[in-house]
Amino acid sequence: MEEKERDRKRVAILVAGGILFVVILPILCIFVSQLVDSWFGFPKLVSQQFNFAVAAIFFAVGFFWAIWSNVDLFQKGEGTPVPTRMTQTRKLVVDGAYKYTRNPMMFGYLLILIGLGFLFNSLFLTLGVTSIFTVVLVAFIKLWEEKNLEERFGESYIEYKKKVSFIIPMPPKKQE
Repeated sequence: MEEKERDRKRVAILVAGGILFVVILPILCIFVSQLVDSWFGFPKLVSQQFNFAVAAIFFAVGFFWAIWSNVDLFQKGEGTPVPTRMTQTRKLVVDGAYKYTRNPMMFGYLLILIGLGFLFNSLFLTLGVTSIFTVVLVAFIKLWEEKNLEERFGESYIEYKKKVSFIIPMPPKKQE
């Protein structure tokens, strides 16, 4: 019975996290960015005719990485991207999206934010908000998440860190 309860919580947290990161935060970012752009008179990024095309590329790649990594973490890692004690991953995931970057969700999310910046033709959203999110997420990952993963998965995670890039997807380094 405890396993069914854990599965229900994993799904609930995955849905809640999705609503927060895919709906609420982007809407907030768009609203704030539009205000900041108008207050400071920031220029538009590209001509209106290119906004959708450029945004579509960033969205497609960003959502691909974000969805792929969430599915891998949920199925292979038996956890969620929201690291509560009840829903944290049970298994270290080192293949799929995680074969190319240790943080594919972050990579995907940052691309989505850049796509939103182009879609709304907002310099602050494209550069400012994305930079702020990058700094906050890197700090969280470096100060808490990586230490937690090292404690939970030990040498396996330490070796994984040596082979796989932090954010930008790259082919894994060969064993020496």
